[in-house]
Amino acid sequence: MYKKICVAVDGSEMSLQAVISASEIATAFSADLLLLHVIRPMKIPSELERYIKSDDLAKLRSSALEEVGKEIMTKALDTAREKGAEKVTAKVVKGDPAGTIIKQATKFDADLIVVGTRGLGKVEGALIGSISRKIADISTISMLIVK
Repeated sequence: MYKKICVAVDGSEMSLQAVISASEIATAFSADLLLLHVIRPMKIPSELERYIKSDDLAKLRSSALEEVGKEIMTKALDTAREKGAEKVTAKVVKGDPAGTIIKQATKFDADLIVVGTRGLGKVEGALIGSISRKIADISTISMLIVK
């Protein structure tokens, strides 16, 4: 049924549950699995730009987030393999999370996108996170939201 599955990973407990579910589905269908971590761009407030060299801050932030992304992907890869997924690719990209997830899933030719209900930006009382909601609203690819 599923041949290619894209799972969004942000390091949250919910995204780890999404990796587990996606890995189990990939194993059951012998599907390819793409683990995807998206680094969100940051706008430096103009009030701060006059006090710091924005290029230096951007490079420092980018470097730190890329290192964190690698650690998140290592954990996700280990989890996917523990759950039996064999054809696994890990990718760290930059961009708006929802749009980038859809773009990368489309490029991968995914027939299923898997995300956690809420990621790191959870709001207490929210039933579904803003990124998972946005993906569900605009993607043409089937989607599984894991609780």
